[in-house]
Amino acid sequence: MRRGALLVVFRLQLFMLLLSGIGHGAFLDATPAPAGQAAPIQPVEQAKSLGAILLTLTADRPSMGLTDTLKLTLTIAAPPEVRIMLPDVTKTLGPFEIVQHRTTGPLSLTPQMQQWQREYILAVTASGSLTVPSLTVQVQEGDTTQPLATDPLSITVTSLVPADADLSAVKDIVPPVPLLRRGIPPWAWIVASGLAGVGLLASGWWWYRRWRRAAVMPVVQRPAHRLALAALEHLQRQDLIGQERIEEFYVRVSTILRRYVELRFGLRAPEQTTEEFLVSALATGGLVAAHRDLLETFLQHCDLVKFARHRPTPSAMEETFESAKTFVEHTADMHVLVTVPQSGESVL
Repeated sequence: MRRGALLVVFRLQLFMLLLSGIGHGAFLDATPAPAGQAAPIQPVEQAKSLGAILLTLTADRPSMGLTDTLKLTLTIAAPPEVRIMLPDVTKTLGPFEIVQHRTTGPLSLTPQMQQWQREYILAVTASGSLTVPSLTVQVQEGDTTQPLATDPLSITVTSLVPADADLSAVKDIVPPVPLLRRGIPPWAWIVASGLAGVGLLASGWWWYRRWRRAAVMPVVQRPAHRLALAALEHLQRQDLIGQERIEEFYVRVSTILRRYVELRFGLRAPEQTTEEFLVSALATGGLVAAHRDLLETFLQHCDLVKFARHRPTPSAMEETFESAKTFVEHTADMHVLVTVPQSGESVL
């Protein structure tokens, strides 16, 4: 009897252990697995060197769809005494179409190194494994010119149609679409026409009042240099330097100076890169060309902050501000007038 009771207890304990194990396993199985995150797209990069000169080609992705664009960045770092000639810009790079391109540089990374950079935005019209041809940069040191080229770059372009799609299969007939039994009632057309007429009358009255107000307003004109100096003083009062708002400060001071050059000398400075602007300034001659070195230093400091994430000291920011102010004061002309809104809104 005692032996039978022990056997029953043993079996009961074994049964409880099995239930515990099954329940524990079920609990583990019911626990949701952490959501998988798609691996980030890794850029493709290759580098070539020629002595102290480093050439880097970077594609922002190894594959793309037919509706995507590919960003290709060509970067050259070289000593200041080396002259760099970038590849000619054409409409295509092999099977790729150049949608947009931008060139920056030379930017002074260190006293011993400068950087040139060109970005291409590419698009395609065919799928498959396509190749970006090699890009050749001409490097001139003294009287010697040598080519430095990248390797061809393979990019996979995926099709919008699935690989297993049967394009020859006959599509089924679209089911019939029920037609509307009733059209828009006539009274709705009358109401809509009336509202449209009222809207046109109100819009015409508003434009007439605005035209009349503009006609009676006196024309206000101020010298371009005074507008620029007022904008610089307003920027200084905001104390962006003291608040260490570096990028905002350099964007603002660069915009003020470029807009002043456009109003004062008629150069399209806001739409040009630093390199294009300096070439235009030299070709124009006069006061702009005389201050080319000051403008080059000023714009390169702004580009370093905007594109190279440079973090200048407050004293360097003050020097940049003073160089902008000095340029405006040295090129002031009371006879170059700019029409400004009577409301006092700044045009810079």
